[in-house]
Parts: sequence; structure tokens; C-alpha cells
Amino acid sequence: MKINVFPPKNMMLHAYLLFFIITNTQVGVGIFTFQRIVYEASMRDAWISVIIAGVVTHLIMWLIVRTLQKYKTADLFGIHYDLYGKWIGMVFNLVYIVYYFLVTFAVMRNYASVVQAWIFPDIPTWVLIILISCLAFYAAMGGIRVIAGICLFSFIVTVLTLILFHSSIQHAIWTQLLPVFDSSAWDIMNGAVRMGFSLAGFEIITVVYPFILNKNRVMLHSQLAVLFSNVLYLFIMVISIGYFAPDQLLRSLWPSLNMLKIVEYPYLERLEFIVISAWMLVILSGILLNTWLITRGCKRMWKLNPKPVLIAVFFIILLMSFVFHKRLEVKNFMIRLELSSIFFSFIYPALLCCIVFIVFAWRKKKQRKGGEHT
Repeated sequence: MKINVFPPKNMMLHAYLLFFIITNTQVGVGIFTFQRIVYEASMRDAWISVIIAGVVTHLIMWLIVRTLQKYKTADLFGIHYDLYGKWIGMVFNLVYIVYYFLVTFAVMRNYASVVQAWIFPDIPTWVLIILISCLAFYAAMGGIRVIAGICLFSFIVTVLTLILFHSSIQHAIWTQLLPVFDSSAWDIMNGAVRMGFSLAGFEIITVVYPFILNKNRVMLHSQLAVLFSNVLYLFIMVISIGYFAPDQLLRSLWPSLNMLKIVEYPYLERLEFIVISAWMLVILSGILLNTWLITRGCKRMWKLNPKPVLIAVFFIILLMSFVFHKRLEVKNFMIRLELSSIFFSFIYPALLCCIVFIVFAWRKKKQRKGGEHT
């Protein structure tokens, strides 16, 4: 496997598209539930936890881009091959592929749960999984440029959805945000860790990087994408704390959807139905990016064609939907995946950056010694 990747020009992307790609990996079905998860840890200081998690995300993104800049045009799979060798590098790559497969299943399963709870309570999970899989398979075959275009439309849906929170702002009691720092430092940091799962996914840049034309703009657009996601989550968290009573927010399974229930127009009712349906486009972009990464990894390591890989991925996800069909089973699976996402999105990229800089410094020193001897 080659370390550097040189895609054909007709597959290349401009750096500004990274903004939409990274944003859509961070904003998904989790935006319906993250408030309760963070609030359980840090209560009314949950918004501070969101800010801390956002700052850490900016730092990790900076480390990731600096790591990629050390190479000419390598992706994560090539970097693993360069640092660890063929076999150990393959193990690391395989672990990442499995992780993204599990993330894809989690996104599809969670969205199916939302649809069942709010719109079609009697529809079987496997039916929804098949429908989503067929749509995702058709779109994924278009390649990274088609996926980037879908991410653009998904971003528009996200922005339009934000406008619908105007009623919640009017009914919010802002004194519920006070007093500030009412929770302990440990609780606030615990909330920031829990927030990490919602912000995870930005490390997709490690695979998309070789496909960027103007790589000198990668840092700017990737940081802007993270900033947008941070502001989005902070905006919704602040509104949620002001809108819900403390015990009410703890009991709410989908706080974001509950806030949308009060939005009414003379010609339109049950707006949350429309939002859930439109949000399909948002979670679709995340599914497409994850499955593209999986097919990309399989192609890089084993020269596998993307089509059979996609069929295998969606078929296994369908089988898993029969295994994880109870709410408790899905909840336990999500808890384990959340812990894994902290490692794959935050801890390992920081470690990888340190390893890359150490290895490059050692190689440079070795070259100097070799030059002196000659």
C-alpha cells in the first residue's frame, strides 16, 4: 500500500467543502438527545461543558491538520502504514474500519428509534433499516463528490431547523442558567466528556485530506466547521436549559423535538414530523461519509471494489438490527460506543500527532548522521 494518495482531478474537492463535510459528521441524530446526556452530569452548567468540549475539539482538529501537513498527501491508512509497518498498520486500519461501521449502525438504529417513537410506532426496525440502506447505497455509489454535494444540502436543512427554535426562545426563563459554576469542576468536566460523543466525527478529515485541491486552506475551513458545530450545540443547549424545568429536562428523551412541538402555524401542525423527515437528509450525509471511509479503507488495503463492500456493510447492519431490537440493548451499545468515540476522535489523534512528530524528528536526525558519515 502506498503512503501518499494522488486521486484523479475529477475526484478532487475544494477546501471550502470541508466545512460542510465536517459539520455533517458532527451534527446528526444525536442533536435530539445530547442536552439530557450532558445535563445529567453538569446540570445548569451544561452550557459550560459544551464550551469546554468545543475548545478541546478545536485543539484536536489543529493537531490532526498539523499531522496531515507532515505528509505530502497521505490519509490515515497511509500514515498507519508508514508508522507501524504493513501488518501492525493493517490492524490499526481494520480497527478504524470496524469503529466506523459501528458508528454507521448506531446512526441508523437511533434514527429508526426516533421515527418509531414519533411518527410510525408500529413499523418494524428492519423495514426502516432497509429503506435507509437502499437510499444510502444509491447515493454512496456516486463517490465523494456526490457525497459532498449532499452534505451541502444537509447543511441547509440544519440551518433552516435552527430558525424553528424561535418559539422556545420566547418561552425560555433565562434565570435558570444562574448561578454560574453551581456544579463542581468534576461534574462540568464529566459533562464535557459526554459532549464529546456529539462532537465526534471531525476526524473524517484524515481520510478526505488527499482529495482536497487547495490544501493550504484546510486548516481554515476545518476550524470554521468545528466552530459552527460548537455554536450550534451551545445555542440549543442554552435554549434547552432556559426552556425546560430542571427535572423536566432530565426526563425528556428527545428535548429538541419536544421544543419543536410548541411551534404552530395556521396552515401547519405537528411540525416535528416534518423536521424528523427532513432530518433524514442530515443523517444520510453522515452515513454516506462513514460508509465511504469504510470502502476507501478496504480499497486501500485489499483493493476491494466499493460496491460489494457496501452491500456487505448494509447487510450486516440489517442483521444487527435484529440483535439490537430492545431499548435496553441499544442503550448499552450506545454507552460503549460513546466511550470508544472519545478515544478515536480525541485521544488517539493527539497521540498520533505526537508519534508522527517524534518519528519525523528521529528520521531527520538519522539523515543528518548519515550525511555526516558520508
